[in-house]
Amino acid sequence: MKSSAPIDAAAVVLPTLHVRPSAQAVALAAASLVAALPESRRQEARLLDLFPQQGDEEMISQILAGDPQIVAFPLYLWNRRRVLELARKIKKRRPAIFLLAGGPEASAAPESVLRQGALDGVIRGEGEITFRELTAALARGERPDALAGFTLRRASGISAGPDRPPVADLDSLPSPWLSGVLSPGPGVLWETSRGCPFGCDFCYDARGARGVRHLSQARLADELDLFARSGVRQIWVLDSTFNYPPARGKKMLRLLAEKAPQIHFHLEAKADFLDREMVRLLSELSCSVQVGLQSIRPEVLSNIHRAIDPDAFGERMRLLGAEGITFGLDLIYGLPGDDYRGFCRSLDAALGFSPNHVDTFPLAVLPGTPLDRHRGKHGIEAQDHPPYEIIRSDTCGEADIERCRLLAAAADLFYNHGRAVGFFNTLVRATGRKPVSFLEGFASWALEQPGIDRQRLLAPEAWESGQLLALQEDYASRQLSVAGRTELVPAALDLIRYHFHYAEALLGDDLRPAPASTWNASDLWRTPWRAGEALRLVSFRYEIVDLMEMGEADLEQFASMFRPVGSVAAFFRQAGEVFCESLTEDFSRLLRGSDGTLTPEEIFAGSLARRDAEEIIEFALAEGFLMPPEKG
Repeated sequence: MKSSAPIDAAAVVLPTLHVRPSAQAVALAAASLVAALPESRRQEARLLDLFPQQGDEEMISQILAGDPQIVAFPLYLWNRRRVLELARKIKKRRPAIFLLAGGPEASAAPESVLRQGALDGVIRGEGEITFRELTAALARGERPDALAGFTLRRASGISAGPDRPPVADLDSLPSPWLSGVLSPGPGVLWETSRGCPFGCDFCYDARGARGVRHLSQARLADELDLFARSGVRQIWVLDSTFNYPPARGKKMLRLLAEKAPQIHFHLEAKADFLDREMVRLLSELSCSVQVGLQSIRPEVLSNIHRAIDPDAFGERMRLLGAEGITFGLDLIYGLPGDDYRGFCRSLDAALGFSPNHVDTFPLAVLPGTPLDRHRGKHGIEAQDHPPYEIIRSDTCGEADIERCRLLAAAADLFYNHGRAVGFFNTLVRATGRKPVSFLEGFASWALEQPGIDRQRLLAPEAWESGQLLALQEDYASRQLSVAGRTELVPAALDLIRYHFHYAEALLGDDLRPAPASTWNASDLWRTPWRAGEALRLVSFRYEIVDLMEMGEADLEQFASMFRPVGSVAAFFRQAGEVFCESLTEDFSRLLRGSDGTLTPEEIFAGSLARRDAEEIIEFALAEGFLMPPEKG
């Protein structure tokens, strides 16, 4: 059927509303659609990055700049409401624009999305071929009534073309990176496969077609070469199980180490396929690994078509820990057949493995998943809008869901945002409690503190790191006092403070010395130096060297072996590596007094000979501990 007015298919805007500005804010899905267009049309399509803090009018102005004729939105759980509201406003303002959406939310409920967003059409499933055919049809003035993988809204109703089978050979789709549609930045989202070989009931990944399709090693190698040349620092590998099958996972790890050893990789792994060889290969990379535990209870996981051997899982986590690999665990509360105590059991187990972080989520009953279709079997009630969170089930009522939510928030705040992996289990053992009991107490105690309510507890990202440190120190002191172990408080606070400042230094800038040309070597004694901006000076009750050598000793052993003699430590990062140095009294006095107004002569006031002081100053300048006075 011919439409009344052909559309210039080159006048296309693809706006992506990201979660937040970050290195992960990469419009990969939209760029993949553009890369699939004929080369003659790629240059005219425009990618647009949008962020939630922008107002609707600002977004709409950017979308409509250049008078586009087609606007295509990637639609996700986190942006559905906002994007569909934008679409309604755009359609009201420019009725002739052809509006469409694709992505998981559009594929799961195309008719609902069409009605809510005043859209003209929805791409279902993989979008590259459908998008290319759609824009070509519109350019010819044709209505895509029976286009495979497309649902069209017309005045007479909604019509859907047949489903489009997934692309068998992913290499046949042009790379958004190698084609130049996307230019690598500091962070990259990197697609290495599509689909999932597993069929977990709550997940989108295997919906529509079981199995997984991989991009070839040759294509991946070419993309890695590009990323390495472009100075990429981090890559998020979009493969829900990079290590399946294991032989492919090991081959990929060797490729990463060969092509891009300087890049940090974020990987998702299935514990079942981790072995000593794979863990060794991981240890040779700069990487972090996320593992989906979800629950430690086999009887719960069987309800969502997953399985676990708790002992084998624990052994594989210990392999990761023994090699010093950064890893995190995922947990879900509200799973079918689970309850509050079951979630507590899973969280206790997860924290016992000393992961670098534990991500806890409420069960999301996503449209189009087996869990959604069979929710009645377990009495599950959930939100009918994003994020589709569970409200209650037969085994976990609303009150228990709320208890899970508060416990998860306590773990996120104290453990994850509090960077507690290095001291958490040591501290918990000293109180005589288990991890969950400790965190339950933290949640209750925190809600009694001035200025902390439920909303603030549930928003860990809103806390400044210094505020959280003070909260951790206060709660740890209280718990040790309640346990009758007040003698351990100084050691505990030192341990918490050490790990806090180590993490802050790691996340900060490198300590760099000022060029010798910027300071006067002939007058070190009377120059008002200032301490390096990336230098952290921290006071401890114990000698910091003893604390760093503590190893596996618990707080009681440490407190019995050492006396609180006091020390000052310098934390700093050089070439990406963090150092912590115990300072002599004179060195500490110099650095603490160097505020840009006092000279070493004034700082020492006759307590140290000039020649001795100048030796310290020269060393401090060479290392970047001291900087020249600011000009002006």
